[in-house]
Amino acid sequence: MTNNNRGCASHIDRRAFLQVAGASSAVALAGCTGGNGTGDGTHVSYTNQVPTKIQYNPLNPTSYSQYSHYLLFDRFANFNFAKGEFIPYLIQNWEFGDGTFEMTVRDGVTWEDGDDVTAGDVATQLRLARLTGGTIDQFTDSVEVADDRTVVLELAGDVNPRIVEFNALGQRFMTLKESEFGKYVEMFEDDAEKAQSEIQSHAYKDVTANGPFTVAERGNQQILLEKRDDHPDSGNINFDQVAFRYLDGNTAVHQAIGANELDSVMVFAPPNVVNNFPDHIRMETIPGKVGYGLIPQHDHEHTGDRAVRQAIAHVLDRETIVKNVGETLKQAPPLPVGIPSDDQERWLGDAYDSFEDYGVNERQTDDAEQILLDAGYSKDGDTWVDGSGNVVELPITVPSGWTDWVTATQTIVDQLNDFGFESQVDSRNFSALNGTVWPNGDFILSAGGWLPGGGRASFPYFSLHHQLLEHYRGFTYNYTPANENRGGSNGDVTVPSRTGSGTMTVNPNDRLEELSETSDEATTREISIEQAWVTNVDLPVIPVMEKQEQAFLATDEWSVPEQGSDVSQVRWPHLWLIRQGELQYDG
Repeated sequence: MTNNNRGCASHIDRRAFLQVAGASSAVALAGCTGGNGTGDGTHVSYTNQVPTKIQYNPLNPTSYSQYSHYLLFDRFANFNFAKGEFIPYLIQNWEFGDGTFEMTVRDGVTWEDGDDVTAGDVATQLRLARLTGGTIDQFTDSVEVADDRTVVLELAGDVNPRIVEFNALGQRFMTLKESEFGKYVEMFEDDAEKAQSEIQSHAYKDVTANGPFTVAERGNQQILLEKRDDHPDSGNINFDQVAFRYLDGNTAVHQAIGANELDSVMVFAPPNVVNNFPDHIRMETIPGKVGYGLIPQHDHEHTGDRAVRQAIAHVLDRETIVKNVGETLKQAPPLPVGIPSDDQERWLGDAYDSFEDYGVNERQTDDAEQILLDAGYSKDGDTWVDGSGNVVELPITVPSGWTDWVTATQTIVDQLNDFGFESQVDSRNFSALNGTVWPNGDFILSAGGWLPGGGRASFPYFSLHHQLLEHYRGFTYNYTPANENRGGSNGDVTVPSRTGSGTMTVNPNDRLEELSETSDEATTREISIEQAWVTNVDLPVIPVMEKQEQAFLATDEWSVPEQGSDVSQVRWPHLWLIRQGELQYDG
């Protein structure tokens, strides 16, 4: 990293930004007048969403908050990658009983209007998750309130305990207050279709927070949060405000870090960029269990053809793609399959060698050509056409500001064009993709995560579910075995048998449901291998690369834990550390 002195000039940078962004002048000047460590600093982070469009209804994917909800609302529990377990938070204790999963709500947590956060609020959140098709519905008969602090899931028969923990606790925030959102639960009893439509289109902007911060100001350039003094963890936080600055794309974030305008961010930055960051910027990494893949539109004449999908997989040199993006924080998955790279050998065991790797570090164009010829495609000059003479056109949509994804997409486009497909980069604004393009299925190939991310991705049920039944980003990819809300029908799929002769017909929905209901390790492994085989052969999603997540923390005015500390091994460390009192203002 280059040396970069950070004196009063850096404070002026931040002050100028805050004034432009609309923060109060008193707050803006705090850094330059000298903080005393008692709470007059403003922590500046970023978002790639226009703040006035951010909304906080987790059941509505349109413009759903990217980061600020991590401080506005309490999460149920937080999975720690270093410990391999959940750390209690709003849910302080949980235990399995005879067909039940009982959760105890933390005492002393209140909404900003003064009401206690109760078991009724937690139950409302979980009931709406069930009613809107959340995975929790697959193993829960009912959600009951035992008393003000106790919520009980009545489990529907045998359920894999790991699935219950991940689905009830993981990545879930206490957002939907019973007094405001309980009406939707009642609405489902009278008119489920109307209730589903209304709750999933409701933009929740005028929020009632229960976390240590609430919304103070919101403009087009930033959203400013202000500390609540009545949260149990407020005493851990020695500063009063957190600003999320709107920056469109990774390059803008890199420039802001270099200009000393940001105190903490999650952003991809290749090594050459990281090397130019100021010396006081510390990088923290956590396992991503997520990465770039290609989502095919399965009702398209070409990408809906398994032969084309397999040809694409053979044509791509995944290691070259990784090298072009920056191999320090990326890896090419050994197998294109619905299990994370580091977990593939552990789960596939002796079956590992029977899986097709499609050439992890080479372009297997001969294999791709033979597959296409066998499927009725041919070459017209240097270009592949189908049986009707239609050119195989494969544009790839990608969020325009995600530089690593754009670089990967460009490399893929080059490799596809070199092979004889016609492809180009179709970069668009992330909000447009996430809000309409992906849910409407308006793409032929799209960049998209091939894993669900987080700790649960290491358990095959979730990563296979993500590819086969329901992509977490809301892609409507019209894959027949997928859920109805992703354009599927939970139908069967027939693929070549893994034993080398004949075919096998399976129903991924039924088999994953069976996996979710067993606690038997042999059955879990058998179904995991079988369904991984389906993803490997049929390629509902084409895995390309997997990544480590990067967090950057400024250390000149802020005290942060030692690099690699267990407390930082969570999603997302820069915001979790604030709550834990592990990120302190000492400017």
